[in-house]
Amino acid sequence: MAKISTASTLTVRNAKTGKFVTVRGAQSLKGSKFAIKKSVDLTKPIAEQALKGKPQSSKHAAKG
Repeated sequence: MAKISTASTLTVRNAKTGKFVTVRGAQSLKGSKFAIKKSVDLTKPIAEQALKGKPQSSKHAAKG
């Protein structure tokens, strides 16, 4: 038996490459108060984008 997905999908064209990309879960937050920054690319890992540009903190304090 085939799996049935209730998540909506949307096919969009990448303006840079010209390729078509299927975005799963498109508009799943529609009507929600959750806001996503315009600079976040949902086709790439979000954690990497969120941490990009933030200073790395050391887990251990330097002894000296």
